[in-house]
Amino acid sequence: MDQGSLAKKISEFVEPAIESMGLSLWGVEVTSSNRPVVILYIDSETGVSIDQCSKVSKDVGLMLEVEEVIDNAYVLEVSSPGLERKFFKPEQVTAKIGKKIEVVLTIPLVDRRKFRGIVTETDEDGLTLQLEDQEDPIKLEWDRIRKAKLIHEFK
Repeated sequence: MDQGSLAKKISEFVEPAIESMGLSLWGVEVTSSNRPVVILYIDSETGVSIDQCSKVSKDVGLMLEVEEVIDNAYVLEVSSPGLERKFFKPEQVTAKIGKKIEVVLTIPLVDRRKFRGIVTETDEDGLTLQLEDQEDPIKLEWDRIRKAKLIHEFK
């Protein structure tokens, strides 16, 4: 099973349990190595404490083991998404209109893969960024985006 499919399977399995704890599942990331690392990003309107991460790790880790969701040995990490959070779903970006993000594409557009700018709009096709180094905004399609993350600006 590829990493994306495994992350989706884990997400669907653990999300109800995490929501029952009053938290939301921001996303799931699976890294590849001899012993994969499964990272669960959890969030809430008031943030996430270390105790909450610990409880999710213990409870969800046990669920994953009992149900044998993952075939081989792995390491489970539970974290908040952080200030410079990675986006896992288009609706997460929609909530950040007016904020600065960094986007990396799978296929170059205008001879570049990396874009940094302010999100001005999102729709079912993609997002529009007002770039720092360009006057005209640029439209980026969801299916071309490999990674997108929030850029936190300290004031």
